[in-house]
This record gives sequence, C-alpha cells and structure tokens, in this order.
Amino acid sequence: MPPLVSICCVTYNQADTIAQALESFLAQRADVPVEILVHDDASTDGTDAILAAYAARYPDEVFPLLETENQYRKGIAMDATFNFPRAKGEYLALCEGDDYWCDPHKLKKQVAYLQANPECTFCFTNGYVALPGETQPTRPFLPYYPEEAAWYAPETRRYDLGAITRLSFIPTASFMFPRAALQKVPRELLLAPCPAGDLRLKLLLTGVGEAAYLHEFTCVYRLGVAGSTMAGWGTEPTEKTRERCQRVIAMLRGVNAFTHALWDSDLQRLVDDQYRVLIEAAPDRALLAEPEARRVFRRLPLARRLKTRAKMCLPQTWYRFIKRLANRG
Repeated sequence: MPPLVSICCVTYNQADTIAQALESFLAQRADVPVEILVHDDASTDGTDAILAAYAARYPDEVFPLLETENQYRKGIAMDATFNFPRAKGEYLALCEGDDYWCDPHKLKKQVAYLQANPECTFCFTNGYVALPGETQPTRPFLPYYPEEAAWYAPETRRYDLGAITRLSFIPTASFMFPRAALQKVPRELLLAPCPAGDLRLKLLLTGVGEAAYLHEFTCVYRLGVAGSTMAGWGTEPTEKTRERCQRVIAMLRGVNAFTHALWDSDLQRLVDDQYRVLIEAAPDRALLAEPEARRVFRRLPLARRLKTRAKMCLPQTWYRFIKRLANRG
C-alpha cells in the first residue's frame, strides 16, 4: 500500500533521542500508511547505527539517508534537499530527531482535517515543552511568549499569512501539509541558505492558501538540547550573527515578493526584528548607514541606543571585559 503520509525527519548526533522519535512515528501506522524518511547529517555518536537497525527491522517503512560529510554546515536546506524530493505521500509531516510525537493519532487527526478542508495548505497543533534535565514536559508550547496570547486561542482556527507571523514559534514537530501545496512554492525559495527553515516553510505554505491550527497536543519539543540550532544562537560569534540575520532578511523579502506584497507590513515587522538583533548583538557603523536599520535604531530606548553605540566604538574584547565587570557588580 502506498504511503498516505511521508514523515520527514532530520537528525544529527541524536543517539539519545532518535529511537523515541522513530517509535512515535511507527505508532501512527495503525491509523494511516506511512513512510519514514530520515536524513542523518554524518552523525558521529552512533545515530546512524540506530537508524540502520530500524531500517533492517522495518524495511518497508523506515528509509534513512546517511551522509558521510555534514551538509548543514554548508548552508544546505535539509528537508527541502534530502527528504521532500523523495516523499511519495499525499501529505508530509515533520519532526526532528530530538523531538517526538505524544499522540498516536496525530496524523489521523491532521489528515482528516486537511481532507475536509482542501483550501488549507498548512496544518499545525500545540505541543509540550520539555525543559533540560526534566523527564516530563512541563508547559504548553503555544503561545511561546506571553505577548503572543492575543493571537492564540485554545480552539481550532484559521490563520492567513499576516496572522501567522504573530506566532513567532510553532512546534515544527506538529507541521503537516499537502505535497500539492509544497509544489506551488518556488524551489529556489526553499533551497536558499536560511537558518530559519521552519519559519520560511510556514510562511510559504500559508502564503499559497491558509493555515489551520488544530487544538490538540500532539508533540514534545526538547528545549536547550546540545547542538540544536536555537541553542547555538546565544553563543555564536558576531560575524555568524550577521550572516544569520541577513539570510533571514533575504528570505523574508523573497516571501514578500512571492506573495505579491499582500502582507508587506506583517513581513516588514519580522524584518525589523532581525535588524533589531543585528543592531544590538552585532552592530557596526556600516549597518546604521542602511535606512531600514537606522529607522529601527531610532525606535530603540535611549539606554539601548547608547549601549549599541558603545559596542560599535569599543573593540569587542574591551566590550566583553566591561560587560563581565558589570555583571559581577
């Protein structure tokens, strides 16, 4: 029987968690036929051996692709490059190797909704957040930040692209969408280097139709896992921050052009957020020569503007030394 859902998973050095993710995928088989497409990005901790064992045990369902050289470091889009092109299912569902599904009927619920509402091109649910060192999830994922509560309600609802920009983080492990919707998105937008691939995907898919939130708790997101993308952002060097933000800005402008600027002000707000990160975390004089960056800078409170100016004028080593002294006080 051909798969109805292609489960797309990317993993790297997640030997401690990948088995739980795979078991949560396999638990869905009672409801819908699935294929499990896993891309391992040259793991060195034994993740590849676990995947090989599952593929041997479930040869008709688990299909790992094992790299010998890390592709993420090259800026390559993982799922879009390695999993999406080999997906055969009518629907695609995502879950990274350090997360897992906690509802054995997750796929059935989302498929039923999308089949009944073909105008919806992206479907997501709520989930739980598991904090570091805790064995059980402790809080709902949505709304991720308290200020986003106005854009979230504990009920099934629809979002257009403008509204979905108000939810900064959505659990990637809850993503499901029709393969037909993915085919409406220009491949070059999906493949361009971008560190915020989940943001890009939800924007593009919503932009070709409409998003649907199902009020279900279907997945668990492990916060602060070593090696995760978000965990690395807080410690990355200044140049890396600049590159990351500039790529996200380029992606947002690409989405805006693709959607004919119908949600220009909403996407511009996200661009401004990236400029705010650039200004405060990786400022330089050339940045403030850009009109958009200068506009964002002028809206910052005076204390933050003065701090930014100090970071621009002082060598980074001096600034870090002064910051350590201030923290001690």
